[in-house]
Parts: sequence; structure tokens; C-alpha cells
Amino acid sequence: MDIYKTKDLAEAGFLLAKGKSLQRIERQGKICWFIFPNENECKQVSDSFYFGDSTINGKSFYEAIQTLKNRIFSER
Repeated sequence: MDIYKTKDLAEAGFLLAKGKSLQRIERQGKICWFIFPNENECKQVSDSFYFGDSTINGKSFYEAIQTLKNRIFSER
């Protein structure tokens, strides 16, 4: 399977704000794993997040984080 997994909310929000589609959220106890398709593309975007090589609209990032939080808490 060609998937990218992260448990980092900020990284997942960045991926979402950059146009990557969230495939699903998997729970492992209290940990939520955010699952995105296309590992290679997501890895490149993720690297740009961690190394500060990319910019993003602040509102888009905030809305992506809120979307992820809503998904997490609505599934309880």
C-alpha cells in the first residue's frame, strides 16, 4: 500500500492545507494516526514542512488543523 502515516497534528494539518487528501484516521489507544495516500508526494511535502522550505497561508493551515481536530473528536 502506498500510504503516508503521521501522528503529528501540525504535520498532518500542513499536508491537508497543501492539498493532500486525508484517507482516514486510525486510533491506537490515545494516539491518532493520520493516513494520507501517495507516500512519496507526502514525504516531499512533509520534508518541506520540517525544514522550513515552504510557505502556506496561515488561514488555510488553521482551518486544516480545526478540520483534523473536528474529525478526531467527532469519532469518539
